[in-house]
Order: sequence, then structure tokens, then C-alpha cells
Amino acid sequence: MRVDGPLPLPENTQTTGVTRSGSTGQSGSTVSVNSGADEAQLTVDGQTIQALQGSLAQLPEVRQERVEALRQAVGSGSYQVSDQQLGDAMGSELLSAQVGST
Repeated sequence: MRVDGPLPLPENTQTTGVTRSGSTGQSGSTVSVNSGADEAQLTVDGQTIQALQGSLAQLPEVRQERVEALRQAVGSGSYQVSDQQLGDAMGSELLSAQVGST
């Protein structure tokens, strides 16, 4: 199971105004969300997407130092998992199995 941390956001991210007409005046891919009378549009340009993909490509698939630390903690008996963590992991696993089978 792969666990990813939060992706770093580019420092030059600009927010666009939310209007009822949905006009932002910016180019790029636009996602519209319409719920009742209000509408919001989020715009992401190609350079931002490429920068995020480049940052993601530099991250290792497996964080070996974390794996080793966990392996040592389990081996020494000092690794503790709360009931909440166990339940969350089991729920996530079941949900991903159901989504993957449909």
C-alpha cells in the first residue's frame, strides 16, 4: 500500500474570483462546480501541472528510511497502533477494494 504525503503547492499560485457568471478571464483547464445559484470555477494552467508532476516524479515510490524505522520498531516491539488507526486502515482498504472491483 502506498502512502503519499501532501503535495507541495507552488508559491506562485493565484486564486481567481468566484462569480455567479462563472467568468474568470484566465486560460487553462477550468473546472466548474454548480450548486444551486452559486458557481465556482478553478483554473490550473499547464505550467503548474508540469511543475507538480515534476515534483511528484522526484519523490521515491517507497521511503526506505521510513520502512527501516518501522521494521525496527516492529522487531523491537515498540510499534503501537491505536484502535482508531487500525479501524481507519481497515476501512480504507475495504473501500479501495470495492472501488477497484467495480
